[in-house]
Amino acid sequence: TCWAFARAYAPSILKPYIPELSKSIVVASLFDREVNCRRAASAAFQECVGRQGADNFKHGISILTAADYFSLGNRTDSFTSVAYHVAQFSEYQKPIFQHLYQVKLYHWDINIRILASKSLHRLAAYDPLFMSQTVVPYLLG
Repeated sequence: TCWAFARAYAPSILKPYIPELSKSIVVASLFDREVNCRRAASAAFQECVGRQGADNFKHGISILTAADYFSLGNRTDSFTSVAYHVAQFSEYQKPIFQHLYQVKLYHWDINIRILASKSLHRLAAYDPLFMSQTVVPYLLG
């Protein structure tokens, strides 16, 4: 339904909601367990960038280039290399970290938990202070 927002509303109407919307769509495109959901989220993000404007969706073109139909088709790549690319953008870093350590590390599927831990390991290089002061205490608490 996110793609429908981009089609139905003018950029000026959606503008206050775009930061949160973009983060949610990107997280879904990277970390959903199912390939069809990751691809659908990426398509929704593409629709938003195209209709709402790349200026409204920060780094949208770069994210779409990395998180395309084929790269999201491989769950391991999506969790690791594509997520690593997207996390270089500060707008998406915290939502990515938070989704991984608050949601995916507790997922019922052990393979998702393993991928989430690998992803966090790789992403820790972007913000070691956040990892040591926020993520580790959260996991140990």
